[in-house]
Amino acid sequence: MRHVEGKPSIVVQNQPGAGSVIAMNNYANRVARDGTTVLIGTGQLLVRLLLGLNGARAKISDFQALVATPMGRIAYASPQAGIKSSKDLLHPREPLVLGVPEVISTIDAVLGLTVLKAKFKSITGYPGKADVRLALLRNEINLDSQSTPIFEQSVRPTVKDGQAIPLFAQGFMEGDKLVRDPAAPDVPSVAEAYQMVHGVAPSGPAWNSYKAVARAIGNGGKILMIHSDAPDEARAALKRGIEAMIKDPEYMKSAESVLEGYGFNTGEQLEKNIAAIGNMDQASIAWLQELLSRDFRMKFK
Repeated sequence: MRHVEGKPSIVVQNQPGAGSVIAMNNYANRVARDGTTVLIGTGQLLVRLLLGLNGARAKISDFQALVATPMGRIAYASPQAGIKSSKDLLHPREPLVLGVPEVISTIDAVLGLTVLKAKFKSITGYPGKADVRLALLRNEINLDSQSTPIFEQSVRPTVKDGQAIPLFAQGFMEGDKLVRDPAAPDVPSVAEAYQMVHGVAPSGPAWNSYKAVARAIGNGGKILMIHSDAPDEARAALKRGIEAMIKDPEYMKSAESVLEGYGFNTGEQLEKNIAAIGNMDQASIAWLQELLSRDFRMKFK
């Protein structure tokens, strides 16, 4: 924390469980709101809050985002499915089966396939995303999605060997437009895949829900947050420290491996992004809640 005034020490407290909901509840309801404690969350956590997932005892407005690092994701298929690109999703040789360790962690693929109107079955219960990737190699499933860095590191080599077929990238929101993942520019976004499959641009509640989720988990990625009612001086000091950090070439060079091909999202751009997530229309929220409760038995308030 050399970039923050006073160079405060850092004590890291890991609180795993329930997709960060346990840590979020603790931070929102038990941690002192004096500006000395921050929370590292994810865009997936914001989705849980937005949908009113049972067990979440906080609101997006309880937090102020200070800095975020975007994160892309790519869905791909095994050649066993008998498809060569997203164009073939509606007519696979074998029934499509998606591995799902936990639905919110795989919501990019679940929503992407739903938007594309592909028929697929989900198999849940895998311990993590790495287990799903291995399950695809064992032909237990034929669909998977991984973060773009993991895809590039572990899946891309199997693409060259014909063991994996990229289908679509989650993409990132620029205004109201979904654009390609800059870390995987050769993979079409869900919007482009829809155009290829159906010949028109996507629209409707499913598409509106997808864009809101992509904004949260893609543009949001990993987020450093503080209580929205923390002292003004504490929030201002942290913002100044973050600005100094981003302007430090030595730090940015050392952070390249952590950023994994993406940059930082701060300031007005970040504030607009978080506001857009929180303003997701009620029709899209209801559509997404119905999908997740019907297909994955998720419960909402």
